[in-house]
Amino acid sequence: MWRVRDVEASNSQWKLGGAPANVNHTRIIDLVQAADVTPTQEEALSNYPAATGDIDQLTPDDFAIIPWLKAQ
Repeated sequence: MWRVRDVEASNSQWKLGGAPANVNHTRIIDLVQAADVTPTQEEALSNYPAATGDIDQLTPDDFAIIPWLKAQ
């Protein structure tokens, strides 16, 4: 088990709600970053090719890529 709370279309006691209908949507619900950083949080978390089927058959390129945050 990955020990990550899943995000479903509808919320329930142990699941967050609001997910799209694909298997590779991000389980990250919020990022801390400066307001002028690009891509924006919404862009970074929603930029991935939607996939259906077996999540275990997907590669890292099938998921949202979050850029590294640099401390200044």
